[in-house]
Amino acid sequence: MQIPEFIKELVWTFYPPRYKQLSEQPLSKSLLFMSKILLVAFLITGVLYLPKVALLKGTIEDELGKFDVFKLEGNVTQSDAVNIPRHNPWVVIDLNKNLTLTKEFFVIDKTTVQYRVFSPRTIPREQLKDIKEYRTNASRFFTIVLLLMLPGIALLLYLRTWLKYFFIVLVMSSFFFVITELTRHRLKWKEVANIVTHTMTPVILIEVVSSFVTTAYLLPIIRFLGINIYLATTVILMAFTVLAIIGCQYEIHKESKHKK
Repeated sequence: MQIPEFIKELVWTFYPPRYKQLSEQPLSKSLLFMSKILLVAFLITGVLYLPKVALLKGTIEDELGKFDVFKLEGNVTQSDAVNIPRHNPWVVIDLNKNLTLTKEFFVIDKTTVQYRVFSPRTIPREQLKDIKEYRTNASRFFTIVLLLMLPGIALLLYLRTWLKYFFIVLVMSSFFFVITELTRHRLKWKEVANIVTHTMTPVILIEVVSSFVTTAYLLPIIRFLGINIYLATTVILMAFTVLAIIGCQYEIHKESKHKK
């Protein structure tokens, strides 16, 4: 039975002598591996959040109950229906007449708000104008809206977090490249970058999964793209990278001795 390439690369990440092979691969492959590790970390965290998602409606309803009065009032008129997108719309807003939900996901008409998840649901607009009074139905509606937004929010968080780790890879690769220039067995910048991209693995897993509880214990030092960079995981990254470079240089030294 052949071990999947991703699993093998993951195991090698924690075995310093294998970093010679990892350092020689294309940088794009290393970045793809880092992307997969980040995705795995997001999936693990998502599973941990499932109980909280299941309790979301009750939480929203309880929080809405803290308002003494929550009424929405306004005067809105329109000359024609709003269709998003224009052809085969997902969202339709027409306050001048009553509509029937067909292929759309979300419809606001003269008297109701209609939406579809697994089956069509309807809530009178008047109930959304007095959220305190009708907070049970309002909380159900807001829960659906939040759940529909979650994939987009998760994607944006993933991209923002990926950019943070890519920035760290660039900085740490340049730093350790300068350090290795002072040693006997010099490494190319690309080789150092491949090493750092893989030593990011424990950092990514620790930081992303810890976000489910708290990351305060990781000791935040600065913020990048609105995301904290932590002292504890930076030390872990540097320690792993030093061990990986030593393992890589040891293998290079061993190969050079065999050639002689």
